[in-house]
Amino acid sequence: MRVVLTGLGGRTAELPPEGLEARVERLLREAGTGDPATDPAVPALGSAAEDGAVWWAHNPADWRAEQARSGLLAARAAGGRPVRYAVGHAGHSQFAVDRAHPLDGRLLGIKLDALNRLPPELLSGEGGRQPQVITATAPSCEQFFSLGPGQAEHLYYLLYAPLGHVEVPPDPWGLDTSAYERERVAATTRWVRGALGGTDSTVVEPGACEGALTGPLRASGLTVTATEPHDEFRRRLARRLGTTGLTADTLEELASKRHFPADAYLLAEIFYYIDDISVVDDLPTDLLLITSSPEFIESSLLPWFSGPGKEKWRPAGRHTLVPPRMDFLVEGVAYQRKRGSVGLVYRRN
Repeated sequence: MRVVLTGLGGRTAELPPEGLEARVERLLREAGTGDPATDPAVPALGSAAEDGAVWWAHNPADWRAEQARSGLLAARAAGGRPVRYAVGHAGHSQFAVDRAHPLDGRLLGIKLDALNRLPPELLSGEGGRQPQVITATAPSCEQFFSLGPGQAEHLYYLLYAPLGHVEVPPDPWGLDTSAYERERVAATTRWVRGALGGTDSTVVEPGACEGALTGPLRASGLTVTATEPHDEFRRRLARRLGTTGLTADTLEELASKRHFPADAYLLAEIFYYIDDISVVDDLPTDLLLITSSPEFIESSLLPWFSGPGKEKWRPAGRHTLVPPRMDFLVEGVAYQRKRGSVGLVYRRN
C-alpha cells in the first residue's frame, strides 16, 4: 500500500504487506520526519497518481486548519478524480457518509497507542495552539465521504474563506438554491416592506453579497443602495443588477462618511462580522432593520441595545422571519441546522 503524506509536502511511504501494527509503525516513522505544522504545498504525486488508485484525505472542512488545507491540496492533485475524505473533526456539519469502519477493542487499542506515540505537543498544544489530538478527533468509528474537486473547494471556502486559498464558489451559501434560504429572503423582503409601511422609501443594504436580497427588495418597489466591499461579490452583484446604486463601502465607512442618508438601513445577517456594534450610532438614518439568528440576538445584540445602545435607540418591533431548520450546506454532501432568522426594528431616540 502506498500512502502520500499530503501535509508533509507529498512525500510517499510504501507500507509493508504484513500486519496492521507493522504498517502503523512505518507510518509513524515517516510522519515523524517532517514538520506537520508547516503550510503544506501541492504534492508532486508522480506514480501515486496512476489510474485505479484509491484516494483518501483529510476533510477540507476539518476544524484543524492544517488538515483541512492538506485535504484541499489532495483534491487539486487528484486530477479531477473523486477523493474519499475522513469526516475528521468537523462538528459544524454532518456528512453524507458512504463508508464507515467501526473499530473493535483491539483496533482501538492500536489506534490509541499510535496517537500516544505522536509528538507530545499534538496532544497537549503549545504556544497558544489548541491540541490537534483530542477526544473528538479519535472516534471509535472511522467515517468517510466522497467529493469531486469543486465540492472540496466549496467546503473549504465555507470554513476558511478569509485565508484566500480558494476562489469564491458560485452562490457559496445557497442563497439562490436552498429552499430555506429562498424562504428567508422572501420573508425578509415582506418584513422590510411592512416595517417601512409601503414601497416609497429608500434603503441602504450593507454587505449585499451577490444581491440575492437586493433584487427582491428592488422588485418590490423600494429604492435600495447596495454596498459590498468584497470585490468578487460586488462584480457578481453588478452583473446581476447593474452598477446603479452599488458601492464598495464597508459599514464602518458608511458610518464615517455619512454620504448615503436613507429612510432605513437594512443590516441583514452581517453583525457576525462587525467588531463594534456601536458603529450603528453614526449611520445617517433614524431606522435600523436588523436580521440575525435568535442565538446571536440574545447573546450579543439585545445586551448591547438594552445597555450601551439604549441612549440612542429604542426597540420598535420583533418578528420571526424563519424558524431553525435542517438544510444542506453543500447539496447532497454536508448538512447542518440553520439557525433561523429574526427581524428587529430600532428607531433613533
